[in-house]
Amino acid sequence: MVLSRVLRNAKVGAVLLVSAVLLAEGCASAPPRQTSSSVASAAPAARSVVDGVFTKRQAARGGRSFERFCSACHRTREFRGTVFQLAWTGRVVGDLLQLLVDTMPPDDPGSLGTEDYTDVLTYLLQLNGYPAGEEELPADLSVLMDVRFGI
Repeated sequence: MVLSRVLRNAKVGAVLLVSAVLLAEGCASAPPRQTSSSVASAAPAARSVVDGVFTKRQAARGGRSFERFCSACHRTREFRGTVFQLAWTGRVVGDLLQLLVDTMPPDDPGSLGTEDYTDVLTYLLQLNGYPAGEEELPADLSVLMDVRFGI
């Protein structure tokens, strides 16, 4: 009985340790620490990703770009689901674009065109079930700072 409690506590401790390491080290799907500029960008935005801010065609291009530039290191499961959505809800899409540009690919951050980064971003939105719309999401950071995650 005592041994089973110790083993259960060890498992819980291991999970907490791994979680703490991931949070401390950060990962590609986690939002960056807030700076004065990202705090300002957390203000209510004019549009939301639930408003259909990208097209199916753009997300398809993003899927191809993800396959070409990202899939050697990443799997789509890293960027979809509850963890992704909780990490980004309330933030603006521009923050995610900036994170991608600043950190990816790890050996040459910023080396893709802004359109490629934006297309990959729309693919991630599609993976998370956000609806496509009639207009492409522009590859313009200032515009993306007015599009928020969540409803």
